[in-house]
Amino acid sequence: MESEVKAQEGEEKPSKSKIRIDTKDLVVRFGSIVALNSFSVGVPEGIVGLLGPNGAGKSTFIKAVLGLVNAEKGTISIDGLDPRKDITAVRDMVGYLPEHDCLITYLNAVELVSYMGQISGMSLKDAIQRTHEVLDFVGTGEERYRLISSYSTGMKQKVKLAQAIVHDPKILFLDEPTNGMDPQGREEMLELIKKIGASGKTILVSTHILQEVEKIGEHVIIINDGALIKEGSIKTLMIGEKNIFKIKIRGSQEGILGFGKALSEIAQVISTEDEEGQQTMVFKTTGDESKVFALASEKGIQIRDFGPATRTLEDIFIEAFKKGGA
Repeated sequence: MESEVKAQEGEEKPSKSKIRIDTKDLVVRFGSIVALNSFSVGVPEGIVGLLGPNGAGKSTFIKAVLGLVNAEKGTISIDGLDPRKDITAVRDMVGYLPEHDCLITYLNAVELVSYMGQISGMSLKDAIQRTHEVLDFVGTGEERYRLISSYSTGMKQKVKLAQAIVHDPKILFLDEPTNGMDPQGREEMLELIKKIGASGKTILVSTHILQEVEKIGEHVIIINDGALIKEGSIKTLMIGEKNIFKIKIRGSQEGILGFGKALSEIAQVISTEDEEGQQTMVFKTTGDESKVFALASEKGIQIRDFGPATRTLEDIFIEAFKKGGA
């Protein structure tokens, strides 16, 4: 795996500004059910999390982009190509790890992955060579010669990843890649995705596990009821609003109470969290932050930590659903 090996050797990552997948007003229906409702989004380079509850439309979006389900209306572009017209060219540049078990269980991993390589246009010799490279990459040892029917769930997920990258695609669609895996297996899979992403590929990871995207993702798309409700750089979204700060203080109960009361007079206190002899406060202010330090000195308390308040991906997710996508 030439591109993945280069990434592990410290190759500089490219800019993440280029839009690789672009959809406009995409509508997909299954009978009376609207699975995608005028869905428009641009997916940039890098590792992108596609988030939403079960039934939100995540898998439908991936299948629509891949041309596996028909869109009633709207446009789809993958690197400037239409997957509904430029079928062969698009299939050469994409890899797909589906959510559900789709492996041919009476084959072994070498047979399956090399077969998928040949379907992608590789010669038998090149397909077998690449198969062993990608199986080494995902951590499959001698068990690659056993029938897939004997594999654990974790092993099957690794083989699904191997077949998705055997032809070295530029764009990967991973639908619930850690589905059914134990904690160690999840960590191993996330590390593999990070290594692949470091080679400059675009990886769209569909999952309902927010912490996984927070660990490896650079961009996030949140979908519900087939509609986009939030998207953007994870780093930017986690910073949150301007002038919101978090402070951790320590001191006597009287001093902490006095500081909290005084702070509420010059700022909007959003939340407080008490520990033994210590308190963490999140507040919003449009004034001079130096006044906070003066208050602390006046009330005789220590400031243990102070800085802009950051949010978790869970905070962003919950906020998006409350606001319906701000």
